[in-house]
Amino acid sequence: MKLLNIDVDPRAFGAGAALTTFIVTQTMLTAATKTAQGLPYKTTSAVLLQEAIKLAFATGYWLQFDYKKRYDGLGNFNTKSFLMYMIPGLIYACQNSIVYTAIAILGPPTFQVFSNFKIVTTAILHRIILPNRGLTIIQWLAVALLFISMVISKLGVFTSEQSSGWASQQDLIFGGGLLIVNSTMSAFSGVFNEWLIKKIDPEAPLQFKNMQLYFFGVMLNLIGNMLQSAPGTNTEEGFFAGFTPVVWLIIFNNAALGISVAYIMKYANNVIKCFTSAVAVYIATYLSTKFFNETIDLAFVCGVVVLTAALYLYMGNHNKVLKAHDEANKPNKEEGGIDLERLDQEKPANGN
Repeated sequence: MKLLNIDVDPRAFGAGAALTTFIVTQTMLTAATKTAQGLPYKTTSAVLLQEAIKLAFATGYWLQFDYKKRYDGLGNFNTKSFLMYMIPGLIYACQNSIVYTAIAILGPPTFQVFSNFKIVTTAILHRIILPNRGLTIIQWLAVALLFISMVISKLGVFTSEQSSGWASQQDLIFGGGLLIVNSTMSAFSGVFNEWLIKKIDPEAPLQFKNMQLYFFGVMLNLIGNMLQSAPGTNTEEGFFAGFTPVVWLIIFNNAALGISVAYIMKYANNVIKCFTSAVAVYIATYLSTKFFNETIDLAFVCGVVVLTAALYLYMGNHNKVLKAHDEANKPNKEEGGIDLERLDQEKPANGN
């Protein structure tokens, strides 16, 4: 299908549209539950429940549609590949808790803008871990423009005492720092998970792979729930302390968000996921002006214009021409990068 004269995979577009919707909903609902003391519910419990919902969905889907079909994934299942899913599972467990805190501190628009820093780290790690899926020079320019758009859109924050009534300069530094760490974690876990989906037994059903990832998500979040609590939460009244219908809506929305990310990994890539997430800046900002008395200044508008240019440069059909040219002129052997695919091929035959 074509969108604004750009060729788009309809499956990737559908997953991207769903992801954008769930991200905006996540941001707005989480911000709506904020109180003066922070988030009035136990976020570690919320994250654990959303991981459990994802695991239940993946298991049910696999049993209903994939199990005992042409290839259900069990034939090449082995301990080594199973344990690999613990890496993104551990990182996801940490970053999910950070998201709750960052939204409460920064507010929806600032959160969305800073969270797009992951496009930079994702592009770099994508080049390192998946060297054969590199970006064109124009796409690297788009990545740079996206970073610039983040800086432009919030210039006023650094020169004023408050940012639209949400974050002071001190909160901005702390919340922004959280999101930079979170973005790096998100980039690595996302690219590594994409490598697992596309390079490790690529014929296995997507939900079979998701089951393995979500299993570790549940286990690791269960441990975290027992050992620690997130800042700004009620931790003395039990597992479901502070839960309301809105909190349950957040949990189910975030579970759906995670599932949609898996389809982005399958039919597109992590860089597309980041650009899709960036579109949420438009929507979250508009909704925040209606519900949270946020304001949109000229700097933010300029940042959005730059973001729009970055989206076109990255998604445009001109990149196909450049990639075809690069393919025709590249040397026989790739230089640089970590060839994880080759390393996987060199593992013992029994996979254990």
